[in-house]
Amino acid sequence: MFDNTGKIVTISLIVSFIVSIIVSTLAVIFLTPILPSFKKDSQNGKVEMIEVPMVEGLDYEKAKIILSNKNLNLFVESEKVSEKDKGVILSQSPLAGTNVVKNSVVNVVVSAGKENVESVTLDTQKIVTLPYFIGLNVDEVKREIINLGLKIGDVKYVDDDKYRADVVVSTDPVGGARIPSGSAVNLNVSKGVTTVVVPNVNSLTKEDARAKINNAGLLVEEIIYVTDVEYPFDIVIKQQPASGTKVKKGTGVKIWINRERE
Repeated sequence: MFDNTGKIVTISLIVSFIVSIIVSTLAVIFLTPILPSFKKDSQNGKVEMIEVPMVEGLDYEKAKIILSNKNLNLFVESEKVSEKDKGVILSQSPLAGTNVVKNSVVNVVVSAGKENVESVTLDTQKIVTLPYFIGLNVDEVKREIINLGLKIGDVKYVDDDKYRADVVVSTDPVGGARIPSGSAVNLNVSKGVTTVVVPNVNSLTKEDARAKINNAGLLVEEIIYVTDVEYPFDIVIKQQPASGTKVKKGTGVKIWINRERE
């Protein structure tokens, strides 16, 4: 009886081991295609997704316009002899209804017409995978964009405390996107940490002090009410940081308002 029990336990362990291997393998298969999208999200926050329209069966030029209006790019993988007219899209990848990142490439196979008929001439382009430029110096990124056969698009300098000045903080299209050679790449570049001078708000009313602090690019962090008969009431009698101090833009300023004891 003990021998049979031992066999049952051994068989159970073997079955459990096999099941765990199968589950792990399926997890890898189904999760792997998802991982690249997480990488894109982490680099630039929310990524704009586009639903691929149906272009199969359409004329090449019409398909190109439809995809362009959707911020997608058309790439001809090959031409194939068929019963369809020249220039008609025979197949597409990704399929219609698939969600892809903005500026992605839709690969198509185009009809060359019937056999022994001269194939249609299409303006096919080389496809480039855009590198991840976040955190790199803008001049270095510009050189790499040109070396890849791409164009430098709009370059905007933005406030960003996370990166030092002249560092790329985001790109459009995002890194990892496959785009046609000659496409423009837009860059957002950090201005670095912006500092401002704390204004003098002593002797001002609460409203005037708040306005002056906000106009300087700062915030009123806290208002503290005190009573001191040596000063007029309803004005600021103290502030922190002191006026003239250089601080990061957006820093909070505390003010003390003198008011009559209730």
